[in-house]
Amino acid sequence: MELTQHIHRAENIKAIHDLHQAGLCHNVIAVFMSAEGIHLTEQDVSTIVNTYDALGKEKAPTRKVKALIAAKKLGQHDESLPCPV
Repeated sequence: MELTQHIHRAENIKAIHDLHQAGLCHNVIAVFMSAEGIHLTEQDVSTIVNTYDALGKEKAPTRKVKALIAAKKLGQHDESLPCPV
């Protein structure tokens, strides 16, 4: 699935989830979002809803989260890496 530049905004993802919770068909949600300038297919909407529902089901240990954040900070300032982290 290729996400548009606007779909990463939390309010758009939340809006899709809220429309799904209201009982709207995924095709209708896709048409509505397309009318708002965010071109999605029915399958894109289904994937977003399923991913949204899967978030937060498992908690990562604080130690691992801190290690990942530290690694990201180190990678951002490393000029030897071939691409941005």
